[in-house]
Amino acid sequence: MESLLAPDAPAASTAVEPRTPSLADATWDEAAAWSRPWLRVALAALLLAASTGVLLRFGLVRGMPAWAANYGAVRHAHSHLMYFGWGTLAIMALIWGLLPLQTGRPRPRSATWLLALTALLSLLSFPAFWANGYGRTLVLGRELPLGSMAAAVNGLPWFWFAGLYAVNTWRLPSRTLAVQLWDWALALLLLASLGALTLGMQVALDVESAALREASLHLFLDLFATGWFVLAGLGLLWALLGEPQLHSSVRRAPWLPSMALALPLAFTFVLGMSPAVVTPVAFWMAALANLAAAALLALHLRALWGERARLPLLVRVALLFLAVHVAAALVVLVPGVWRVAVGGQLRVFYLHNLLLGFLSTLLMGLALPLLRGRSFAHARSGEERFERWVALLWSVGVALLVLALLGLGLTRWLPVSSGLFLRMAAWSSLLPPLAAALALLAPAPRRNKAPAS
Repeated sequence: MESLLAPDAPAASTAVEPRTPSLADATWDEAAAWSRPWLRVALAALLLAASTGVLLRFGLVRGMPAWAANYGAVRHAHSHLMYFGWGTLAIMALIWGLLPLQTGRPRPRSATWLLALTALLSLLSFPAFWANGYGRTLVLGRELPLGSMAAAVNGLPWFWFAGLYAVNTWRLPSRTLAVQLWDWALALLLLASLGALTLGMQVALDVESAALREASLHLFLDLFATGWFVLAGLGLLWALLGEPQLHSSVRRAPWLPSMALALPLAFTFVLGMSPAVVTPVAFWMAALANLAAAALLALHLRALWGERARLPLLVRVALLFLAVHVAAALVVLVPGVWRVAVGGQLRVFYLHNLLLGFLSTLLMGLALPLLRGRSFAHARSGEERFERWVALLWSVGVALLVLALLGLGLTRWLPVSSGLFLRMAAWSSLLPPLAAALALLAPAPRRNKAPAS
């Protein structure tokens, strides 16, 4: 447990210090080349999932076609592919690509097999959910819960990843901020997996408890999103920026949080549960933990925004969505808002702002320079017209879609029909898969010329 319980402390003088990547850095070139094929696989998953999102959005306006009549099942296929095939695969590929720059240790050879298994299982989950979601599907004369089975096996690579990561980072002289954030991201991922395991055991043992079901479900869903995705994403940013390399007037304070951020995040899953099973005491404990986590996230946001001159456009846009996520913690404290928001369209807005607005935009912003064969450290100054068009299509589409979902959540207070926001969400949903397709078809990286001596 040493790797997970390291305190938030400045790096010791004996630490292996990460370096800011440069165009002439052969080690960075190797890291980018290693991650590149897996990022393309993740982008293919994103393209399929985002295209399914278009089907769902237009289905709400015009009705679902006969070949995709089960809206709930298609929605599960869409969301699980976004979670597992896009978000998790892309994060794992980037962590394994960058970890040697943080530790000075070689990447484990089995990391390739791990990502291959993660990609295969996540892509297979899509047809497993398509027909009946978490219901039973007739296969060779037997009714099987294919969706539940797919969700269960998709969690297996997480434990493999955690084990490889722990061995690779064991007994480091000191742990950089990026490594600390990845430590705690994995801790919350494993905690979230316990929720999924408990949920499956309730079904297998036929346990009827609404409170236990809600707690297990949201322990998994919410900690996976706000724990694993957010902390891992922040770790990627600090690893790519080159944490000890100071820029302009912004300095990383020794107390910039990792463990302190993870601990309150672990309790926020209560806010996703149904109000019918949450006591007032439990709500206020979770709301205050959510407020503390938001305040600590704001410290990262402030420091990262100070580095915006070095960030690609999409990464800067992702930080704006993160700011909205932080502000939402304050809104929850307003009396009555949580009960209205938790089970309706405002929760849909909240999840899309976090998972599409922040996480997916961040990963697109990190992946584009790598796919183009250029250093992240020079990504903004070297952005080409191709990348600017991809960034523009993605940013406009995601921003309009998230805004439309917010409008749908506020229709009871706005003098506007929900149909307008449904159509806005449908048409704006066309842009993200178009941007993903362009990124996937990005021209092969060009070899950089050696700098003049």
